[in-house]
Amino acid sequence: MFPIQHAMGDEGAAVSNCLLCDSYALLTLGLLPDRKLARGIKGRAAHEDLLEAFQEKHALREKTFFVACSTCNAFASASDPDLGFDQVKQGEYLRDGLAVLTPCHLVVFDDEELPPVYRNEESDAGKKPKWRLTQGVGPAGLELDRTRTGRLHKNSLRPFGIDVRPLSLPDDLARDPQALARAVREVCAFAEGTLADAAEAAESESAEKAASAALRAWRAEACGGRPVLEVWAEARSLALARASAETARRMHDAAEGNV
Repeated sequence: MFPIQHAMGDEGAAVSNCLLCDSYALLTLGLLPDRKLARGIKGRAAHEDLLEAFQEKHALREKTFFVACSTCNAFASASDPDLGFDQVKQGEYLRDGLAVLTPCHLVVFDDEELPPVYRNEESDAGKKPKWRLTQGVGPAGLELDRTRTGRLHKNSLRPFGIDVRPLSLPDDLARDPQALARAVREVCAFAEGTLADAAEAAESESAEKAASAALRAWRAEACGGRPVLEVWAEARSLALARASAETARRMHDAAEGNV
């Protein structure tokens, strides 16, 4: 799945959080129910029921989504995510099949609720999108950053209980873009391998749940809730200890660029 670039019409989106770099972005979930149905009292009630059903079906809080995070793809390409990795660069990376897919979870703003769903209220593709809450509990509107990749301005989420501390990379990754690129590719290979291992061990309908649970347990033990890249040495050691032989091979090939 990919972050939003130019979502039009009635696409519904939720806020995703990258487990590697802790960036936040909008993630398209699908097409929302047609607002033309919301006519009259009965129509509005039926439309609200459809929106709730959409949220329950698509905005899953326990699922791990694999997303082309623009920050992590900047890292994987050994470029500065704040200098030039914009919508154009992201599009080129996706088109050329170079993008890495990082594990992300949808964000909840109330522990008792599902992730909220947003709709772009701006119909003009040439103008800045206006994402507004359409279903659930969350900020009334969302502020995108200037990259036009669907990434949110992280500090704008501070009033809503989100930890907006900037990513603090360990010295070995902060000083060596190639080492950082290898780390991103390797952890993505581990996440994808974990999903593949779960698919082999479980029935198809429970494979994603098993993989998500395994990734959450790994991150909780190795990272204590912080972004994976901040504690990559510890996270990598635990990943290799838990990985199957095939997943370990995937990680090695990804680190060497053999993917």
